[in-house]
Amino acid sequence: MNTKRARWIAVMLGCLLLAGGCAKQTVQVAPVFEVQPLVKEMWTPKADNLVFILDASASMSKTHNGFEKFEVGRNVVSRFNKTMPDLAIQVALRSFGHALTYSYEGTVRVYGFSEYSRTGLADALATIIPAGGPSPMEKSFKDVAEDLKATQGKIAMVVVSDGEDMDKGALKAAKDLSAQYGDRLCIYTVLVGDDEAGRELLSNISKQTGCGQAITTDDVDNGAKMADFVTTVLLDKATSWIFKDVKFESDKAVLMNSSYPTLDKIVAILNGNPGISVEIQGHTDSTASAEYNIDLSQRRAETVMNYLESKGIAASRMTAHGYGEGQPIDTNNTEEGKANNRRVELKPVK
Repeated sequence: MNTKRARWIAVMLGCLLLAGGCAKQTVQVAPVFEVQPLVKEMWTPKADNLVFILDASASMSKTHNGFEKFEVGRNVVSRFNKTMPDLAIQVALRSFGHALTYSYEGTVRVYGFSEYSRTGLADALATIIPAGGPSPMEKSFKDVAEDLKATQGKIAMVVVSDGEDMDKGALKAAKDLSAQYGDRLCIYTVLVGDDEAGRELLSNISKQTGCGQAITTDDVDNGAKMADFVTTVLLDKATSWIFKDVKFESDKAVLMNSSYPTLDKIVAILNGNPGISVEIQGHTDSTASAEYNIDLSQRRAETVMNYLESKGIAASRMTAHGYGEGQPIDTNNTEEGKANNRRVELKPVK
């Protein structure tokens, strides 16, 4: 009996010692990334087209600082997607490399060119697993050159890669791409890892366009930094913030219930930007007389200002001004155009 008990105690002690040893092992945990989404109304797009190129080659399956480089690279695209506002732009995602279980092709256009969809881009990105194969960045650039032929306007291209195992062909292909699309194109590169040859290559690729930039994943490792990068790539500050969903009862300065979610979003914007003061502008369509519309738009602007003040926005940060029908943003010859002209704008002022 005592012998059995002694053996049982020995087994339990062994288990406890093993558990203690396991407890001392350090587990690599990714830092929390809190997305800071950018509010669409505060920005205007400076690109009409956005292209992501993601390195999915074998070198990206290696680890850097305890994390698989490919997962880090995918996170860059994923977090960019979560941060950018809903813009009416064309977006594409192309990957290169690939394990044979994913594709036999050296480069694949996984998404687009399509009207931007946050969900669509996220779903396409999730399919690119696992990393593997060679590193045909050169071919991906050549194929992007073909992809872009159907586009119009400005192009922002974001290349996410470790830059490893590339030959000089990748840089030449970037030069050719820049020569083909000229000042329409800006190339931004994001280095995954710390390979010095890769760093130099990606830096030189970004320099092929005068508006490009080369960064590392450390430069976008939190929400604020990513928001800054998205702004650099895609956005200019809007001169005024247009809110078409602030609706009033017919011929009155009384807010409709459907307006309050948008008004509360305005409250959040102003709380998040305490240094900004705004002029609240009321606008109407051309129905009724110009004099009447000036008065109606003034009363509606004041109604919005009063609501924002009731939610804690200091009155000293706001003025209200009615512009009537004098600043249309659409035709007044259609019902849809009139609806667009009936709006509230917030213009940031110093």
